[in-house]
Amino acid sequence: MMTHALLARLRRLLFALPLRDRQGSVLVLTALSASALVAFCGLGMDVAVLYAERQAMQNAADAAAVGAAHAYAGGDSANYAAEGLSNAGQLGYVNGAGGVGVAIALPPSQGAFAGQSGYVEARISKVMTPTFMGLLMPSGWTVTLHAVAVATTSAQPGQTGSYCVLGLSGTAADTVQLDNNAVLPNSNCGIASNSTNASGLALSNNAVIAGSAAIGGTAYSLKNNAVIDGAVTTGVTTPDPYANVSVDTSGACTGQTASGKNNVTVNLTPGHFCSGLNFSNNAVVNMAAGVYVIDRQFSFSNNVVLNATGGVTLVLNGNYAVNIGNNAEINITAPTAGATSGIAIMGPRESCGATRQVFSNNAVFNIQGAVYFPSQEVDFENNATSDSNGCVQIIGKTVYFSNNVTLPTSCSGDGISPITPPINIKLVQ
Repeated sequence: MMTHALLARLRRLLFALPLRDRQGSVLVLTALSASALVAFCGLGMDVAVLYAERQAMQNAADAAAVGAAHAYAGGDSANYAAEGLSNAGQLGYVNGAGGVGVAIALPPSQGAFAGQSGYVEARISKVMTPTFMGLLMPSGWTVTLHAVAVATTSAQPGQTGSYCVLGLSGTAADTVQLDNNAVLPNSNCGIASNSTNASGLALSNNAVIAGSAAIGGTAYSLKNNAVIDGAVTTGVTTPDPYANVSVDTSGACTGQTASGKNNVTVNLTPGHFCSGLNFSNNAVVNMAAGVYVIDRQFSFSNNVVLNATGGVTLVLNGNYAVNIGNNAEINITAPTAGATSGIAIMGPRESCGATRQVFSNNAVFNIQGAVYFPSQEVDFENNATSDSNGCVQIIGKTVYFSNNVTLPTSCSGDGISPITPPINIKLVQ
């Protein structure tokens, strides 16, 4: 519109001149018109380039904020900023390169969410020097764009953001079940059941969950004075934190002692126990750090004590059921690093039949790590207890607690992968 108005004024000026002066004026008018046209075309090109650059910068800021928020919500409080910088760099905006500055702030330093906990800001700046407008501003000018993201999970107020019990079945009734005075008294020990069944989480007969709960469906079952003190989140599938863990079970059989009773003391080192382990009647078994692959049987009963506190994973290789009970004392601390980090006891990933892994009859479990049976049922029954200072996760295809079982656990031990609700990231600015 500016170009048309300018040309119109020049035409009026031209035709106001005497006829003899118009020929030279036409040349002037042509030159001025061409110059104006070139200038406006150049300006248009600069505006288009600037608009495209701003869009690219905004996309990079959004990606940086989302990446940083996701890392922070996932527990990476040390490196969340690096994740945001990496996301921006992948889109061509590297901090300190080519006049680009990228900054990650938690909480945001300015704007509508300044100072608010949990909100992450990404701010990207770049010195712009367009071709034609640069003739007027040779030093360029700085364009700054920012984005703010926040992470939300199904964790509820009063909960640390993780659960300590997870039932993996997506369809079974009683995927997680508490019965007959079973109690989970720690408010940070939440329950997650991935089942969409109306009784995928079922409590009865004075059972208590002091923490929160998450279920895959929209309904759960409470009967006969059963209580869930925390909030219940519906429609949530909680990921298996050890889904990618695998163990080589093909090693040669060890020649170490695999059984004993009547006050015997046995010291074991990692290996493949093809005949299993069978100890009873006051036997004491000491295990050095490492991974133990155990076939056929795992029987610890009648006052047996197992000491495996240096970083041990027991891999129960097969569809057999464990026999742990009658005042047995099981002391296990899982490795804090390596392929089985955080796992104290692990069952097969695939299982034929409905194997029940029962821990019962006054057994005491001082466990730092996960009791992990992804394809089998895990049962804690008949006064089985866990050390109140321990950190035990119970993960099974289905999980059952009954008859005065108490697991006063809070899981934040080294090497343990948290059972964490799904993380949703939302751009809010």
